[in-house]
Amino acid sequence: MQSNMCQLPWTGLEISSSGQYKPCCLYKQPLKGMDVTTHSIKDAMNSKEMEDLRNEFRANKKPAGCEKCWKEETAGKKSKRLLLWDKSPVLGEMHVKKDKIAPRYLEIKLGNICNLKCRICSATSSSLWANEGIKNNARNKEKYLEINEQSRWPRKENKAFDNLDELLKDVRYFQITGGEPLLIKEQFDILQRCIDLGVANKIEVHYNTNGTIFPEQALKEIWPKFKRVELAFSIDDIGNRFEYQRHPAKWNVVSENIKRISDMNLPNISVQICTTLSFFNAYYLDEMAEQVDEWMPDYWHINCLHHPIEFDVQHLGPKMKDSIVNKLSKCAKRKADMKTAIDYIKSGPINKTDSLLSITQNTIKQLDMTRNESYREVFAEFNTDVLESIDNQ
Repeated sequence: MQSNMCQLPWTGLEISSSGQYKPCCLYKQPLKGMDVTTHSIKDAMNSKEMEDLRNEFRANKKPAGCEKCWKEETAGKKSKRLLLWDKSPVLGEMHVKKDKIAPRYLEIKLGNICNLKCRICSATSSSLWANEGIKNNARNKEKYLEINEQSRWPRKENKAFDNLDELLKDVRYFQITGGEPLLIKEQFDILQRCIDLGVANKIEVHYNTNGTIFPEQALKEIWPKFKRVELAFSIDDIGNRFEYQRHPAKWNVVSENIKRISDMNLPNISVQICTTLSFFNAYYLDEMAEQVDEWMPDYWHINCLHHPIEFDVQHLGPKMKDSIVNKLSKCAKRKADMKTAIDYIKSGPINKTDSLLSITQNTIKQLDMTRNESYREVFAEFNTDVLESIDNQ
């Protein structure tokens, strides 16, 4: 196996919330001329563009579309490419060596239905974001309306799941994100079909959920039929900082839902925490580590935000980085995780810092005004210069 090899061009595919196909969720752009209205999953996996990508990996190249993985690996972090090799080395190697193309690993975003409008999110992943844009941004109203319309693809005629029964017999891993997947009925329809076909016990399901929904029916009637279900709760911070970043979620509701599901001790349910490292929470990651220790999940994954670029911590100025690194270095909890975050923060070029900081300030202030919130009040300890410049605009 070549050292740069990724198995996903042989085994995986993503369907975005707008119904476009990508080799995976981190790939830079969707496949050209391919979406759910015109092509099936099988068509997309066997397209010329996917074959070209496989040829790049066969030649041990680093495809440009995979830059997010290369960026994380340069920073010493395990990328999605490497994590998937850890998860399924035998299956992946068999597909690559035998050149067998089959949908073993499907990432599906069944639209943008969501009950939150997180600061690091966008309209393509949140209907609340889009609705806020429709209400408050007259200039781009049509764009937001179009995003919501495209995100309705699961409820329209489409070719994505042509020959669904045949497709499900190949699948071994679903990654279901959103929007908020627990609000989207269509994903439960797909899982119920897996049960009806008798293949559910071969399939693992991974969710990224915002934690606001307690999925009582799924916990009792659907998920116990599957080989394994991973509930990765997207928790970036605690208390009022959590509520600011994931508006309008309530910290006490989400934390109680995590505890309730953990206390059920269901044998095939894995409770995980996924924290996205960004401008908003990097300074407070040590406090997040203490909360993770209190919950004791099966796994804590620190995801690195790449876009929007103004919230990518690699692009902070030297003083900001030093302030964050000094604080995290003193953390006595989860030292390996702290090191992963610190290495990512310290690595990478500092591009157009002044320009990006201005964009950061403007974005924060605009949303503060729209939502009647205050970055300065919530993040009072972090970087007085940034707070003052936001206040004075």
